[in-house]
Amino acid sequence: MKGIDIFVGRQPILDQQGDIFAYELLYRNSNDNFFPGVDSDIATIGLLVNTFLSIGVEKVAGKSVAFINFSGELLAQDIFSGLNPDRIIIEVLEDVEITPSLLTKMRLLKEAGFKIALDDFILQEQYLIHRVLFEIVDIVKVDYLHTTEDERIEIERFIKRYPNIQLLAEKIETEEQFLHAKTVGYQLFQGYFFAKPEIITGIEIPSNVSLHFQIIELFNKESPNIDEIASLIMRDMSLAYKLLRFINTMAFQVPKRISSIKQAIVVIGLQETKKWMLIIALHEMGEGQGKGRIKALVNFSLTRAKMCELLAKHADKKNPDEYFLAGMFSFLNVIMKRDWDDILEQIPLSDVVARTLKGEQTEITLSLELSKAIEQLDWKQFEQLAEEIGITNSKLSAYSLEAYRWAQIAE
Repeated sequence: MKGIDIFVGRQPILDQQGDIFAYELLYRNSNDNFFPGVDSDIATIGLLVNTFLSIGVEKVAGKSVAFINFSGELLAQDIFSGLNPDRIIIEVLEDVEITPSLLTKMRLLKEAGFKIALDDFILQEQYLIHRVLFEIVDIVKVDYLHTTEDERIEIERFIKRYPNIQLLAEKIETEEQFLHAKTVGYQLFQGYFFAKPEIITGIEIPSNVSLHFQIIELFNKESPNIDEIASLIMRDMSLAYKLLRFINTMAFQVPKRISSIKQAIVVIGLQETKKWMLIIALHEMGEGQGKGRIKALVNFSLTRAKMCELLAKHADKKNPDEYFLAGMFSFLNVIMKRDWDDILEQIPLSDVVARTLKGEQTEITLSLELSKAIEQLDWKQFEQLAEEIGITNSKLSAYSLEAYRWAQIAE
C-alpha cells in the first residue's frame, strides 16, 4: 500500500575550497522542483516538521548545517528552544522589519548558540539605522543574479567594517561570477553553477487532525493531566512517532530509552510538548487533508497496540506500555519503507521494544504474534499461541473486540 510522500528541497552551499559548508533547505510539496507559492510561515513550519520530525535531518542534510528561512513573525515565536543550534543557521528573510524587539530576540538566539544569516541583502535604510544588527549576524547573502556590480561593491565595502561576518554569493550561475566573487572576498557560494536544488523524499504517517485539537484543549487547562494527554497521543501513530523523533533529533541530551508515551512527555516537558503539538497542528492545516491518506495499516497498528497491551495486563506484566508501543510501531518499517536498523536509530525506544520490532524473541513476541494471527485469521497459529500464553478463546474474543473498537474510536 502506498504511503504519503513528503518532500524537502536542498541546495549545497560551498566554501572556497569547493567543499560543502551547508545546505539551504527549501519547502517543497511535490517532486516539482520549485517553490509552490504558499505562505512563508506555513512553508517554514512544513519544512521544520518534514525535516526534523518525519524524514530526519540526518537524511536531509547529513552532517552538514542547514540554512532555514524565517519570517519576522516566526522569529518572534518561541519555536527555537528544541532545535539544535549546531544543525541550523537561521536565515532572516529580506522583507523582515528590523525592530528593537527583534534585535533582542536575535541576541537571545545568538546567546543560545545559533548562527544568523541575512537573505538577499541590499543596503536598506533600516540596516543603516540598526547597525547593531551586524554585531549579531554571522553571514550576509548577496544575490549575484539580481544585483548590479555597483550595488555589490557598496555592500562589500559596508560589510568589511564587520570582520565577524562572512559574505555568501548566491545565485552564482557562471564560472566567471564564481571567480569574481572569490577574488573580491566572498567566502561561501551557492547557485546553479555548482548544483541545482535536489529533492529529498520521505513517507508521512497519516495523522488524526481532530485528535490534535483535543490534545491542545487538554494542554490549555489550568492543570493539564499528563495521563489524559498521553492517552490521546497513543491513539495517533503519527504523533507518537513524531514525539519520539522530537526527543531523538532536537536538543535534548537524553541518555534513557523511552518505554511509554507518558515517559516521553515527562522527558520533554509539558510546555515543550504543547509548543510542538501546536506546530504540528498548524502544519497539518497548511497541508490540507485532501490527499489519499492510507489508514488501513495505521488502523491495524492501533488494533495490534491495544491487543498487545490487553494481553500484557492479562498476564500481569509490569510493562504493558512497552507491549503497546511494540504493537503500535510493528508496521512502521512497511509504512515508511525503511529498514528497522535505520528507523530505530531515530526513535529512542526501550531495548525490549526495539529487539521485538527487529524480530528477536522477547517477552513481547508471543503477544505480538498472537495479535498478528488474529488479524490474519490463522487459526492453527492462533490456537498454538493462545495455549502458550494461557488464555481462553472467549477472553481473546473479548479482547479482540475491545481492541478493534478502541482503534475505531482512535480514527
